[in-house]
Amino acid sequence: MTKFLRTLQYQLKMAFVALWCSVVTLVFYLMSFPYNKRKWLAWAYAQGLNVGVRFVLGINTNVIGRQNMIEGPAVIIMNHQSNFDPLLQGPVYPKNAAIIGKKELKKIPLWGRLFFASNNIMVDRYGKGKTSSAVDLSIERLQADNCYIWIFPEGTRSQGGKMNRFKQGAFRMAIGAQVPIIPMVSKPLHEVLDVPNKIAIGGQHEIKILPPIYTTGMTDKDLDRLLERCQEIYREEISGYLGCDKSRVFKDEKPAQ
Repeated sequence: MTKFLRTLQYQLKMAFVALWCSVVTLVFYLMSFPYNKRKWLAWAYAQGLNVGVRFVLGINTNVIGRQNMIEGPAVIIMNHQSNFDPLLQGPVYPKNAAIIGKKELKKIPLWGRLFFASNNIMVDRYGKGKTSSAVDLSIERLQADNCYIWIFPEGTRSQGGKMNRFKQGAFRMAIGAQVPIIPMVSKPLHEVLDVPNKIAIGGQHEIKILPPIYTTGMTDKDLDRLLERCQEIYREEISGYLGCDKSRVFKDEKPAQ
């Protein structure tokens, strides 16, 4: 297949994926009115998005380590590669999970209403008077409900390959609520979807659910050690996927001499 045809095929598939996501979002937007604040709404939405990826892009997500998925409350962390991540996470997204977002997200047509109605944690960064931080609100939710908090500790997309350093928020939540951390590792996407070269390859994607890390008895003094322990887990896993030395996994690290 010529480069032109591969690019055309890629663009057509992306258009169909965008159309599918729009239809699914509209359907669940309408469902968010009779089923407002239902915990399963986000889970069902994630399954709907994943259907389009499987059939249009031909990407199936193989889940390894389901036995490690303990009941909540817990903080789930995962590496964040691209905007395609949510479309691939349906097979591992729990029915009782919440993510964190700004209240301004409610202004986004359709999706904003759905995000709010899915019982997620809304943070008002500009509210007058005393407001709680994302960490405080997450700790309160974890202590009041047997839920999961789903978070990308990198804080931003890495675009695959090398990762960004973890931020402290997820680990502060886990220690503050004294709940476990469940690491999930998403295999680099380049083998199934080559975005820079616009090639929709398809095939088997992989997500690993690793054994939980318990924080019982930990305090803020253990924060750095816990964060580094989790980064080391991702060093090991991602270096295995990329076939590189562990010193090459994070973007700001220099190769070992």
